[in-house]
Amino acid sequence: MIATTITQKGQVTIPARIREKLNVKTGQKVVFEEHGNDVIVRAVADFLSLMGSLKSGRKYNKREADRAVGKYLAKQYRKKILREQS
Repeated sequence: MIATTITQKGQVTIPARIREKLNVKTGQKVVFEEHGNDVIVRAVADFLSLMGSLKSGRKYNKREADRAVGKYLAKQYRKKILREQS
């Protein structure tokens, strides 16, 4: 168990050992999943690291990609809420 302090802004520092285990770097996103009284922190896949690995006639647009990821995560969250309500 590792303890950390919550700042006045509600922020915490993720301890180095946990960052290494999650393989997250500065500026990378994480998600918090609620499971009853527990919260799980997961690293969000860094889609930019995949850029160029697939060939397409369409040029990469970061804003469109962020919007698409946001829509996907919102859809998954809605499904989760509906499951929990049933």
